[in-house]
Amino acid sequence: MINNFTWIIASRYFKAKKKEKLVSFISGFSLLGVMIGVAALIVVMSVMNGFHYELTKNIVGLNGDINIIANGRVIKNYASIKNKLSELAFVKQIIPNVKGEAFALGLSNNSGVFVKGVDLADLKLKREITENIRTGNLEENFSGRDVIALGSELAIKLGVAVGSKLKLISPNMISTTFGSLPRAKEFRVVAVFASGMYDYDAATILMPQEAAKNFLSIEDINLIEIVTNDSTNAEILAKKIRKILNFDVVVTSWMQSNYQFLSALAVERVAMFTILSLIILVAAFNIISSLFMLVKDKTRDIAILRTMGASKKQIMIIFMLNGIFIGFIGTIMGVILGVGFALNIETIRKFLEQITDTRIFEAAIYFLYTLPSRIEYEDVLLVSVLSCVLCFLATLYPAFKAANMSPVEALRYE
Repeated sequence: MINNFTWIIASRYFKAKKKEKLVSFISGFSLLGVMIGVAALIVVMSVMNGFHYELTKNIVGLNGDINIIANGRVIKNYASIKNKLSELAFVKQIIPNVKGEAFALGLSNNSGVFVKGVDLADLKLKREITENIRTGNLEENFSGRDVIALGSELAIKLGVAVGSKLKLISPNMISTTFGSLPRAKEFRVVAVFASGMYDYDAATILMPQEAAKNFLSIEDINLIEIVTNDSTNAEILAKKIRKILNFDVVVTSWMQSNYQFLSALAVERVAMFTILSLIILVAAFNIISSLFMLVKDKTRDIAILRTMGASKKQIMIIFMLNGIFIGFIGTIMGVILGVGFALNIETIRKFLEQITDTRIFEAAIYFLYTLPSRIEYEDVLLVSVLSCVLCFLATLYPAFKAANMSPVEALRYE
C-alpha cells in the first residue's frame, strides 16, 4: 500500500546527493534512454502512418477504389456493366477510361509513358489532379484530338512546357502503302499537373477520351474506375462486383493492385516497432542497474527502516517508486519530444538538407514529394503503456531483493 511514508522516503532517494553521483548518473542515463526510445518510436510510427495514409489517398484518388479491366482489347457491353454498377448502393462514381502505352519524344529527352484517355467531366472528379495544376488550364483547353496534359516530373524530363509540341508514338500498328508502321502523332501540351505522387507524375499523359481512342487505335474503353463510399473495404466490395458481373473482365481493388507495396509497409512498421522497442528495453535494464546500486548504497537505511517497523511491502514499494519515477518522467518527456518532432518533421527535414547540402528524402525513391507524418494517438498510447510496463517490470526484482534483506545482516557489514 502506498502511503505518505513510502512517498516521502522514495522521493528523498530519488533526489541524488553528492556522494551518490554514480547512482545519479546511471538513473539519468536510464531516464534519457526511456525518453529517446519513446520519442523514436512515436516519430517512426507517425512517419509510417503518414506514408500509408498519403500513398493510399493518392492511389485511390488517382486510380479509383476498384478497377474493371478488359480481359481482351476492350470492355464489351459497357452500357450493361454501367447499369449493373449503378444499382449498387456503395458505388459513388463510375469513370470510363482508355488506357495504353506510348513512347514520348521530348525536346531534351525521350521516355516511355502511360496514356490515359478520360473525359473532362470525369477528370474534374479527380481533385488530386484538377486542384494541383502547375501551369495551363484544363477546363478551357482539354478538348479536341491533339491536346494533352502531363505530370510535372515527366514535363521536366522531356523538356516541355505548356504550349510545347510533343510527339507520341503508339505501339499499335497502322496499315500504310509502305506496310504496317507504328502510329505517330504530335500533341500540344495544355496543362502540367503535380498530383503529389512522384510515380504518377513521372509517367502519365492525359488526353480526351476520343483522342486516346484514335491515337491508340482502340474502338472502346478498356478500363473502368469505380469510386466507392468505403475505400477501406474495397476488396470486399470488389468480390461483390465479381459475382454480379458475368462479363469477360478482370475486377481488382486498389489493395490487390498494390498488395506487395502495402505488405512491405506493414512488415516494415512491425519490424521498426520491434527494433526501436529494444531502446526502451535497454533503458529498463539500466533502471535495474541503478536500483541495485541504490539498494546497495541504502543498505544501512533499509536495516534502520526495518528495525523501526517498516514492512517488507513498504520497502519494496519505496524502491519500486524510484524506478517508476524514472520510467514515468522519461515516458512523458519522450511523448512531448516525439510528438513535437513528428509535427514538424518536414521543417526539420528541410533544415537538415540545407545544412548538409544533401537530399535526405528523394521523391524518386519514396514516391512522395514531402516526408509525411500522421500521429495516431492510439499509437502514442500504446508506446506510453509499453514504456511504463517495461519500466515497472524492471523495478520488481531489485525492490524484491531490498525488501527481503535481513536487517541484522545489513547492519553487520556497515
